[in-house]
Amino acid sequence: MTSQKIIERLQKQNWFIKCETEHEVALVLNACLDAEVNWSHGASASYLPDLMLQEKPLFIGHDAEYGCGLCWDDLEPFRISKNNEDITDWFFEELRNE
Repeated sequence: MTSQKIIERLQKQNWFIKCETEHEVALVLNACLDAEVNWSHGASASYLPDLMLQEKPLFIGHDAEYGCGLCWDDLEPFRISKNNEDITDWFFEELRNE
């Protein structure tokens, strides 16, 4: 179960998390499921495109400029938008503290 603190942050927009491993991707997507944050095209965060597993590192974010919902890519799209906050360290530290 994901903490309320993490859920509240994931429900806000303009964040991204850097994932180095498939396990980290799974942790982020599980937390997004608990927060009821879906992919920008409407699919549940339980949907994992095969292409996601080929990209390393992989950045998952919730960017208001790309519409509502999750998106994934390399860092460049998130760097362009100055409003996006890198919450990678905070996110994984909060998970460790649960």
